[in-house]
Amino acid sequence: MENKLSFFFRHQIWHVGGTIVLFYIGSQLVDLDSNTNTFLGISALSWFMIAMTIPIIHQVYVWICWRSELCWKSVSNSIGFKGYFIIFLILIISRLSAIVLCFVDYGSLYKPGLIAWTLSIVVFIPGLYTMYSVKKYFGFFRAAGADHFDPKYRDMPFEKRGIFKWSSNAMYTYAIGIPLAFAIATGSQSMFIVAIYTYISIWLHYFCTEREDFKVIYRNTQDS
Repeated sequence: MENKLSFFFRHQIWHVGGTIVLFYIGSQLVDLDSNTNTFLGISALSWFMIAMTIPIIHQVYVWICWRSELCWKSVSNSIGFKGYFIIFLILIISRLSAIVLCFVDYGSLYKPGLIAWTLSIVVFIPGLYTMYSVKKYFGFFRAAGADHFDPKYRDMPFEKRGIFKWSSNAMYTYAIGIPLAFAIATGSQSMFIVAIYTYISIWLHYFCTEREDFKVIYRNTQDS
């Protein structure tokens, strides 16, 4: 790697900048001013802002950890992979806070019924199967980017079992669509915004961060 600092910031203006733009657009589109519902004493609008903020924090955290590890072994020399993974897991679980919107903003876009519930199940099943496939075949450490930290993961073949038989990017294609299933099932306008924002922003992460990292991590494999 000739210029580590340049690689560290590569395409991040599009990743972080694009996600911030999406955040702004979502915050302008949402209509929760007249919503007086609360959960745990927190307003619907505040839950929406929490749901929109966590993906930015999560993706920036992953970018900084992955790139700093590839460039300078910063994570290995400080908190280690386990420390990184614990924080990663906390942020993943924190994303579930968006589900609260389904209840505090229920039916704000339309009144859900049998058609909406059926469609939500259709969208939810591939996401659920993806999570099963990650647990059974891929592994959560690997899903968290273990190949950035431990060379043994770089020698593993690309997974072709479970959902990965049909899509090598199943986690971004199907699993990240789970919030959309909740939005469809509950007719929540704010949840729809969060779901679309989450889906687009994770693909920004893939193209601007993960795919570029793969070019470095698997460079020898690609050359051979």
